[in-house]
Amino acid sequence: MEPIKLLPGSEPFFFPGNEIGCLLIHGFTGTPFEMRWLGEHLNHQGYTVHGPRLAGHGSTPADLNRATWREWYISALAGYEMLRSQCEKVFVMGLSMGGALSLLLAGWEPVAGVVAMSAPYQLSNCQGVMSVVVPLLGLVMATMPKGYPPPEENPFQQYIMAVQRERGEEPLGHPTYSVWPLRAGRQLCRMLAEMRATLPRVTAPALLIHSQADQTVPFGDLQRHYEALGSPQKRKLVLEKSDHVVTEHVERDIVFKAITDFVEEHR
Repeated sequence: MEPIKLLPGSEPFFFPGNEIGCLLIHGFTGTPFEMRWLGEHLNHQGYTVHGPRLAGHGSTPADLNRATWREWYISALAGYEMLRSQCEKVFVMGLSMGGALSLLLAGWEPVAGVVAMSAPYQLSNCQGVMSVVVPLLGLVMATMPKGYPPPEENPFQQYIMAVQRERGEEPLGHPTYSVWPLRAGRQLCRMLAEMRATLPRVTAPALLIHSQADQTVPFGDLQRHYEALGSPQKRKLVLEKSDHVVTEHVERDIVFKAITDFVEEHR
């Protein structure tokens, strides 16, 4: 077996702080990096912060295709339990699939609050492409190109690298897989079904964040989550300019402040 290596910048992070813990969960094909700037911001407010790497992420698409949604959940749950062992209260917050995992976790664990950003409610092709076409494709191919331009021509990657330079960081860009792992996509559909069934169980305070300019997850999913949540204390933050990765894009300061205020209110 060849040595397994992580993509540059995809390692998990832990920032020690006070008795309030914040668990930050990244998205599908992403890495903890997309939550790192938020984690640094929260740690500067004094909180203890952990950003785990979900199973199958940050290494190779083949690893992700071998993972199941239960392994993603266990990755998040392990991070939550680690924070619980050190903190009096734990807030869970996630981006995209990480937002869905955060809501699923909040339905089964006594979290202090939950934040879901750009979270999908249901993939439109789960009953079509994922259930019929993907199994057939899986016989001959395991991945499908995302179709994004190369980093040197990708405006989002160029934006991230520019911010990294401003922050004095190595300009690695946004680490992610360049392909969609097809088998993992079916696992995502199954996980979202579990999340939808669990939403009425969520009673912790909830903050839902979504951008009208999101090109990956429909903006309408924000309202679907809001209506299904059982929490008596829930609110929405609507962004206007950001794309899907709101923790890194142009309105991230608005996102960071809203989350800080949310934690302060419910700590």
